[in-house]
Amino acid sequence: MATLMNGTLPMRLLHDLRRSGAATVASGTLVGRYGPASTVSRALRKLVAAEKIEPIQRGLYRILPDQQPRLAFNRAWSNPSGTFDADHLIAMTLARPTFRDVARLCKSYGVGRVRRVLNDLETDREVPSVLASEWRYRLTNIEKGFRDAARRLPAGRNQAAA
Repeated sequence: MATLMNGTLPMRLLHDLRRSGAATVASGTLVGRYGPASTVSRALRKLVAAEKIEPIQRGLYRILPDQQPRLAFNRAWSNPSGTFDADHLIAMTLARPTFRDVARLCKSYGVGRVRRVLNDLETDREVPSVLASEWRYRLTNIEKGFRDAARRLPAGRNQAAA
């Protein structure tokens, strides 16, 4: 995962997108305001690598919220005041998954990140291969659902504009 520094174009871009309240952004709407297409594309790739935005289709990105999801139940009940990084929270949820909680994780952290943690758990034999295979199929369906929902958003209301 890439780290971003304050004051850089990717961080300014992310700050502006989150401030706008947009759910999605088309890369073409950022060209000009943030520089030429190559500069905007490079900044967006850095945000994807840092898992701050998620590509939906060519030129369209979903902005990931900057908050932990509200899950159905606390899987870390033995350490209620403890804070966990996102990968640990995802791993705890995938150990005892519910569809709704996994979908909430995907909404907050992106399908790619949840899939990466699932693959790591399977590699480390912490999740059986059968369960991992089943959840990879479900993650693909969640990803398709996010893509379809983003395509249906009204362009002016939920898409960041220049």
